[in-house]
Amino acid sequence: MVVAWSTVNRDAQLHTVMSALRNRRGPWGAVLTGDAGVGKTTLARDAVEAFAPQSRWAAGTESARSVPLGAFAHVVGVSSPMEPASVLRAARAHLQELGTDVVIGVDDAHLLDKLSATFVHQLAVNRIAPLVVTVRNGEQVPDAVTALWKDGLLERVELAPFTLDETRALVQSVLGAPVEESSVKRIHVMSEGNPLFLRHVVDGAVEVGRLREVAGVWQLRGETVVNPHLSTLIEARIDHLDPALRHVLELLAFQEPLSLEVLSTLSDPATVEAAESAGLIRVRQRDDTGLTVKLAHPLYGEVVRAGTGVLAARRLRGELARQIAAHPPAHVSDRIRLAALALDSDSPPEPDLLISAASAALTLGELELGERLARGAMAMGAGFAAALPLANTLAWQGRGAEAEAVLGPIDTTNLGEFDLLLWCLPRAANLFWMLGRPADAAAVMESTRARLTHPSALNLVDALEAMFAVYTVQAGATTQIYDVIDSPHALPLATAWAGASGALATAYLGRFDEVEPFAVRGLAAAAQSESGNLRFTIGLGQVYTHSMRGDLVAAGATAREYADYAEMQQPGRSLGGVLLGRVYYLQGALSAAETEFRQAAAVLEGTGYSWAFLSAAFLCQTLAARGLAVEAQEALIRAERLFGVNTELFRSDLEMTRAWVAAVVRDRNRAVAHARTGARVAAASDQLAQEALCLYLAARFGDGSVADRLGQIAARVDSPLISMGAAHARAVADRDGDRLDALAGKLEAVGALLAAADAWAQAATAHAATGNRRAELASTASAKRLAERCDGASTPALTAVSNPLPLTGRELEVASMVAQGLSNKEIAEQLVVSVRTVEGHIYRSCTKLDVPDRSALAAAVRIEGR
Repeated sequence: MVVAWSTVNRDAQLHTVMSALRNRRGPWGAVLTGDAGVGKTTLARDAVEAFAPQSRWAAGTESARSVPLGAFAHVVGVSSPMEPASVLRAARAHLQELGTDVVIGVDDAHLLDKLSATFVHQLAVNRIAPLVVTVRNGEQVPDAVTALWKDGLLERVELAPFTLDETRALVQSVLGAPVEESSVKRIHVMSEGNPLFLRHVVDGAVEVGRLREVAGVWQLRGETVVNPHLSTLIEARIDHLDPALRHVLELLAFQEPLSLEVLSTLSDPATVEAAESAGLIRVRQRDDTGLTVKLAHPLYGEVVRAGTGVLAARRLRGELARQIAAHPPAHVSDRIRLAALALDSDSPPEPDLLISAASAALTLGELELGERLARGAMAMGAGFAAALPLANTLAWQGRGAEAEAVLGPIDTTNLGEFDLLLWCLPRAANLFWMLGRPADAAAVMESTRARLTHPSALNLVDALEAMFAVYTVQAGATTQIYDVIDSPHALPLATAWAGASGALATAYLGRFDEVEPFAVRGLAAAAQSESGNLRFTIGLGQVYTHSMRGDLVAAGATAREYADYAEMQQPGRSLGGVLLGRVYYLQGALSAAETEFRQAAAVLEGTGYSWAFLSAAFLCQTLAARGLAVEAQEALIRAERLFGVNTELFRSDLEMTRAWVAAVVRDRNRAVAHARTGARVAAASDQLAQEALCLYLAARFGDGSVADRLGQIAARVDSPLISMGAAHARAVADRDGDRLDALAGKLEAVGALLAAADAWAQAATAHAATGNRRAELASTASAKRLAERCDGASTPALTAVSNPLPLTGRELEVASMVAQGLSNKEIAEQLVVSVRTVEGHIYRSCTKLDVPDRSALAAAVRIEGR
């Protein structure tokens, strides 16, 4: 794929430069300053071209720097030798002959020879012509050029690197599709927002397939690729360095950051200081552990590593590993990286060190690094001990088939009790979730249990079985969880599993007071065990609880903590993205919610994570709330495909998703039916909170008959959101516009803007029914105001008050089915009425809309629904 790059948008800076060029009294022109590659030359040429039909360009270069007036030799007509003052006079006279409509552009003015710099200064002082000059930061600049902005002769305009938002906007623009957030951050970090570097990083990654489109979302995987052009640019900066300075860069290229103490031991302290002065490295304070050193730009390391031979690289890693080991790092993450450094060195570590580091990486959620360390131990013949962390890291990355290929062939005949357990648990978990084979998982657990006697071992099996019971909605699951977590024999991993399953299960049950105790114990245990991404299940329970308690601020903060915990690592960032997206959805930030869900769905597709279903289902609901029927239907197909026995816990979520898709195609009866089906499914397993959400959705779709049951749940569950839902449903049932107005205000106050928009829309409809035109207009205005804040939400309630057709509810329902292409017979079957009744509705609708036939009626409904 060839990436088509557009000119970088610098509208604000261009406006400043253009204003300076028009300024006949103050500074007449501009000096553009910034780092190499930020777009100074492009902006200068854009400004000059836009301002005047004539221009003259000069550029400072290293080769012309030794030639007096060398940069302007082609611009001014000085053909014979003369003393400097005469040269300058002749040059000025030549430019004056060109008239007042010419603009002088000077690129890389920091490289001008002394006479050229003086000439530029005189042009500005004597206002011979407006000037646009570029100067690179960090370079020695002639005094005459510095005076251009210091003396107020030209306006100084600093071009900063792109922010993360600007990087995202540009990359998505050139790729033509959304880019996964963690990938955007990696690209931004590697380029440091430098437009030139950014372009080459993206081009290089696309060329070799590291940056690719998956399910409509671009994802960056693997190591950064430096293409030849970018490599040449960077090498021009570092190739001329003396060997001592080059060695400093080599050390940091293979391990950064380094403590100043370690770096100064491996290289001369004076050389380290010289490298900082030359802008090659950065020295920073790290907490209370002293000074640390990093390369001045991440791409320096990429280029240095690419230019280092295999044996030299192993030697450098060995030097680093031995010196760092002499000063053992305090941070566990640093110890993990030390093991990784030693793995590829000329002094490889013992397998036990790699296994320990792989387990620690798994605990911290650094799955790819854990896999690499475990594979290193396997290659050294570590066998069973290395196979366990390797399989765990593979499974948590969603690579279930690979994990089974590691664990399945192991002969467990002679394994001791705890080794057997350590084999059984990850294999059963992988079979259940990642491979969707719950029966095989149960068989592995059953055969293992028969060989166990130790209480802690049996407790671990109980913990995993309890988690299976939660996801398959087995009776007594929460009792099993409490038995596990309260056992004096519970090990950290068992407590982590019990805490995660307990937090999620009690949240769905509406037992919100029990969620946080489970969460606290589960998170503490997860930090002490090889728990992978288990903590995100705890987060799901916490975010759900905060939301149901009407505290969307706390829900958002919690979701952000989990997303930030994952940093740029996948699939953790996508799990955190599902949490963020759910809060955005409730807040009505539908565009942001869609982005999070779409990116998560692309990452989790094919992994086996139950979150893959959730991301697809929540994406579908969000698209439907925005009125995007076709995309919502596509997302529903994906969600239904991903639903299975191991996601039975989320069946009511599936029914709500189906309800939203029915609603977006204006099949109100089917939408309400799916929402009520979801409520029945949830009620069958005492999931009161989920039952309430389903019933509340039915009320927002216009079904007031759910009010009694919602009121009963509100009396049993401590949830402001459920209480407001019950009040909402009762007001819908009573068609009470005033109460709906009041309820909408309360929902908006807690930040539930999408539900508030629906309440105001339904209030408008209720007021219209009673002929209260003033109240109808006020409620409609509020509904439209919130719909706009919700990124153009288009729910059934909002559609009814947004340029409504003069049809009854049943007439609109039939007309919408006509617009979907259904025949009269098919409509009659779905609505359980006669074909004659359907024909009557179509006739009256055509009469009201003054259209001649079914096709015209369908067209009118489609236009109104846009």
